[in-house]
Amino acid sequence: MLGKINRVVAGGSRHTVGHASYSISTSLSVTPSLTHSTQTSIARCQQSPLSRDEAASSGRRIVDTWLPIHDWTEDQVWQRIHQSGVPYHPAYDQGMTRLSCSLCVLASRADLIRAAQLRPDLAAEYATVEADIGHRFRNDMPMSDIITAAAASSTVSTEGAEHAATVELGQGQLWWPRFERQTDRYGTIFLCTGPDGADYVTFESAPVGSHGWLVAVVLETRPSVHCGDLARGLAPTVPAVGEEITLGSGTVFTEPDPDTGLLTAVGLIPDDGRDEDWLDPRALYRCHNQTVRLELRAAGHTDFRRSKDVPRAA
Repeated sequence: MLGKINRVVAGGSRHTVGHASYSISTSLSVTPSLTHSTQTSIARCQQSPLSRDEAASSGRRIVDTWLPIHDWTEDQVWQRIHQSGVPYHPAYDQGMTRLSCSLCVLASRADLIRAAQLRPDLAAEYATVEADIGHRFRNDMPMSDIITAAAASSTVSTEGAEHAATVELGQGQLWWPRFERQTDRYGTIFLCTGPDGADYVTFESAPVGSHGWLVAVVLETRPSVHCGDLARGLAPTVPAVGEEITLGSGTVFTEPDPDTGLLTAVGLIPDDGRDEDWLDPRALYRCHNQTVRLELRAAGHTDFRRSKDVPRAA
């Protein structure tokens, strides 16, 4: 939570915060909360982004509750986290969708199953307590059932759980079709391999319809001879080995090579339906002609969300 923003306003003056205006004669205390997005719960979805706290207000002060990320999607929250570089709890990378106790009675079934996979000894201890006291962990979901589901689940095991939210798509020198720049779509890329870069990585096994972030991890660098996008003033730059370059977020799709029919191009369809810059042009020119490992990282570092409406070829 951010610190309080306090301003004293002279009697009868008008004070504006965001899109809301107040006519007040006493001090105004605004406490913004950064933890309330409508996607986190149904109850929060029903809240107003700006509301009067009548219980805390009095004749001497007015207290309002402001939820600045109330209308943000989960993807927007994670985009801001990645852009800012702020650290987050590693449990998200291990497949959890929320943070609380390891095995929380308020957690979803999916989170409880994942938690039992990550901490099987703790889950077994809970099950022992259930048997000893004769009461279930939850009336609708005893811990014994959660443990059984965790063992039978096809999700990622605890070994290598840190990679649960990442899919490697391939390695090679990153380029994109000429028409992407000509149309300003910047929607797909391809990876070249071989001594002369004459071969292409195919994306037959790409998780089409999955949602996430496309990230290029730089393995080897070299100068790029690309002229850049002159209309935008963009030119290639040389990254550092090990640098992780986020190309964009959206839903995975693939496109075939017009000559061979092989699926050699992969891209992301953005959530907002825009026609241009499906991927970030600046990020693309940062890794043009560089040898990269192309990864799809799940949005929010949780399980992939799938869409049935995304075709394999545009």
